[in-house]
Amino acid sequence: MALRLVGAALLCLLLLLGLSWARMLWVEDRSPRRAAPVQGRWLRAHDVELYVQEFGDPAAPPLVLTHGTGAWSGTWDQNVQAMAAAGYRVIAVDLPPFGFSTRPASRDYSRGAQARRIAGLIDALNLGPVTLLGHSYGGGPAAEAAMLQPDRVRRLILVDAAIGLRESPAPAESGGVAAGLFGIRPLRTALVATVGTQPLFSEFWLRKFVARKEVVTPSRTAIYRQPFVLHGFTASLGDWAVQFAGESGKSLSERPESYRKLSVPLTLVWGQDDSITPLSQAQTLQRLAPGATLVVLPGVGHIPQIEDPTLFNLRLADVLKQP
Repeated sequence: MALRLVGAALLCLLLLLGLSWARMLWVEDRSPRRAAPVQGRWLRAHDVELYVQEFGDPAAPPLVLTHGTGAWSGTWDQNVQAMAAAGYRVIAVDLPPFGFSTRPASRDYSRGAQARRIAGLIDALNLGPVTLLGHSYGGGPAAEAAMLQPDRVRRLILVDAAIGLRESPAPAESGGVAAGLFGIRPLRTALVATVGTQPLFSEFWLRKFVARKEVVTPSRTAIYRQPFVLHGFTASLGDWAVQFAGESGKSLSERPESYRKLSVPLTLVWGQDDSITPLSQAQTLQRLAPGATLVVLPGVGHIPQIEDPTLFNLRLADVLKQP
């Protein structure tokens, strides 16, 4: 009886994986240029074509935005006009594999590679030093860019950033059977198709990241899902997930001493109720970085810009107006 139950469970799992794979192949049939919003454009940066959306006066000081996991430039829709009104040229970029930027042939999504893409974007737009704002996952590449090329960054703003500080590089680990299976690209693609880019789970995952669950509406979730139609999107998310899970402390932005030596002014903006990257992580960064300031946003969690856009926009405007 037990063997029959196990066999039935495995059969159901294989069926689910197969159906998810079929749905992925059916849906993911568009190129970035066919699927992306028409108001954006692509710029060659390092090894990819980055999709960017721009707002505000082109002659104003530049503010570059890097988004979090599962997000893209379009998820800043409730914030960019307020940033522009604060006197900035706002440049929201899609970091691959998210959004509509092309994906690197090397499948390199390390912090160093993402930082080089950010620097390449700054060069492509012929910008002087920029204010660089990174949210969640995007905070790591933003901090890495500021550390690798501080002459390109005037100020660094980290919003509920997923930094993952390490005192020393982590030893290499095999990770067991699960990690070994996830290392098989077709299998991990099927798994991501089943639980990651499966539309039925979109609201579920987004709710996990916020303290104010009511903001996760069907229309808000639909914005996050827009890039899901890109050819190869699910497979590239699997490639990214393997590298993100394997960050080992080799990046500058993972090391505490890098924040002690940070030459760029740092502002931390954090949701008080963040359960993904808790406020204690921001407090640690503030203690490490000389002169860093911390702005705490009450009543919101890991994605304050959608949980309370009015509060977030007001507090960020105060930050941006500081000399």
